[in-house]
Amino acid sequence: MTSLEQVRQLSTIDQIQVAGLIFGSQQRAKEVKQFLADCEKIPEVQTNADFYNWNRKKQFLSKDKQGFSFMKMINHQVDDMEQYTGPMIYSATTNHYGVYLAMVVPAVKILGTDEQIKAWLDDLIHIRKAACYAQTELGHGSDIQSLQTTATYDKQTQEFVINTPTIQAAKFWPGDLGILANWALVFAQLVVDGTNYGVQSFMVQIRDEQTHKPLKGIEVGDIGPKMGYQVKDNGFLKFDNVRIPKFNMLAKYISISPQGKVVKEGDPKISYASMMMMRKLLNTVYPKAAAISLTIALRYSYTRQQFTNDKGVENSVIEYQTQQHKLLPLLANLFAVVLSGNVTSKFVDLNFAEVQKGNFSHMNACHSLLCGTKANYTHFVVNCAEWCRLSCGGHGYAHYSGLPSIYQEHSPNVTLEGENQIMFLQLARFLLKLLQTSQKHPEKIPEQFSLFKRVNEILSFKCDQFQTSNILSLLESSVIHLITQTGMKMMQEIQGGLNPKAVWDYKLGTSLWESANQFIEYYKFVCFQNTILQVTHKQTQVVLTNLLNLFGVTILLQNPIALLENEVVTQQTIKQMRDEYENLLTVIKPEALSLVESFCLADGGLRTTIGRADGKPYEYTYDWAVNENSINKIDFSNAVNQLKNCRPKL
Repeated sequence: MTSLEQVRQLSTIDQIQVAGLIFGSQQRAKEVKQFLADCEKIPEVQTNADFYNWNRKKQFLSKDKQGFSFMKMINHQVDDMEQYTGPMIYSATTNHYGVYLAMVVPAVKILGTDEQIKAWLDDLIHIRKAACYAQTELGHGSDIQSLQTTATYDKQTQEFVINTPTIQAAKFWPGDLGILANWALVFAQLVVDGTNYGVQSFMVQIRDEQTHKPLKGIEVGDIGPKMGYQVKDNGFLKFDNVRIPKFNMLAKYISISPQGKVVKEGDPKISYASMMMMRKLLNTVYPKAAAISLTIALRYSYTRQQFTNDKGVENSVIEYQTQQHKLLPLLANLFAVVLSGNVTSKFVDLNFAEVQKGNFSHMNACHSLLCGTKANYTHFVVNCAEWCRLSCGGHGYAHYSGLPSIYQEHSPNVTLEGENQIMFLQLARFLLKLLQTSQKHPEKIPEQFSLFKRVNEILSFKCDQFQTSNILSLLESSVIHLITQTGMKMMQEIQGGLNPKAVWDYKLGTSLWESANQFIEYYKFVCFQNTILQVTHKQTQVVLTNLLNLFGVTILLQNPIALLENEVVTQQTIKQMRDEYENLLTVIKPEALSLVESFCLADGGLRTTIGRADGKPYEYTYDWAVNENSINKIDFSNAVNQLKNCRPKL
């Protein structure tokens, strides 16, 4: 069996510099690594090896000690999103109050007045007021403007009346609602004097803070088991004309006079601020789960040996090109996702800093970019987990491998906080607007979308001979051709008699999706490329550049149709790309283990028998099956004897 230590010694990269890129700085990487190492010593934060034999009730209760131990480790800095990184990497599943801390707290800080922040924030941070984010309803999810819960202003009492008028209006799916929350940040249609002023947010108490019993007019509970998120108490909530004070509507950007006059300020998208912060979390923290998948799969691929070579010696499965084809492009994509996520995170922070000053100029670009990256990244994490599981053969199916749980726990992220296809369509709408802007006012195009300043130049680009130096130009060309073709198709359909909404809904869906996704792949490449410039260690720069090129070539080979249709490339160019792709697999293979181990993951957080740091997959797998599996401690003899005594009736 190949020793993982031997593989590590062959690597030429500076892991400290790579970790610094991953976590934003070498100091932050050091802090995360230390946090994960500290977790190894604390029994309360470990996930029991028998966890997936337990029923849902026992799984849920087991998270209490783990969650509060994590809070103690981060000194209760629950309003600092950076602090979530360690607990979310180490925890096997979602944590109690995770949605509340990631969404409700930022919403109050961004949308609340100074008086509201003073009244609620301290109680929220210390979980005296544990509030869920009650937006999604049975009948509407991504279509927020069509939510049916109402908040009707009563001028006589200076109160809002919160009501669930139909079964479709029942709040359904909010995390932390089913069991934990005693308050809810409710999104409802604001109605004043019979006029609907759109969806606004309201702080509503739903349970008694002492007894935890539902208050009058409240029907609330857990929705039941799901695929993934088994320890997350996603809930239902109905209101029967529940009255709350006028003060409880988050009012930094909207106000109502005692007489019922409504005044709105700023960009309407600010009401989605907490969703944008959650998407930032999905972009920066959750992709680390793909690093867990790849750490397990790559370590196993170096230690697992199958079939002999021409010298009669068994090969490690990573030696086979098919195994490299499964895993190494995923590794390249992981770095593209994580490094571009860091760039996006800074843009989100800049946007909200400017919003606090009354500058909303970045909102559209920030919102659109977050939509596209959320959709692309969450799909990648789930797809990565599945391919890593498949790459580990039979052992990948076992929960002890650590891989099935990653797939299950992260599958919901594809849908929650914005269904991915809807997210891509929102980005595509923005790209079409940029295409129009590029014709007359290219100076107004945001920096993150700067390729739209060079539309004509990009459309004229041709590539007869492929070189890695052409990858960026080819990605740009693919994006601009796709979005240009989509715009032309839209105009043709409108000129043919269809109204714009019908064209959008029924004729352009796949073209819009493809254009938006391809833009995000381009964006990831640019961010990855720019981040490499920070590296001072020459050989590390070489290795990361090879990894970047593998990512770029993979994307181009996955979808070359637009390039071929527009004669940007030839069949010979595609063949040259394939040759380079195969060469890059060979070049990156010796460095893959050290690259993925730059994420500093601890064995306890991996929750695996086949991908531990010491490279002993068989010893741990057999030990857990024999000693950690509670099924083996149950006497089934009576049940087996009953089965034996069954006789078929002829």
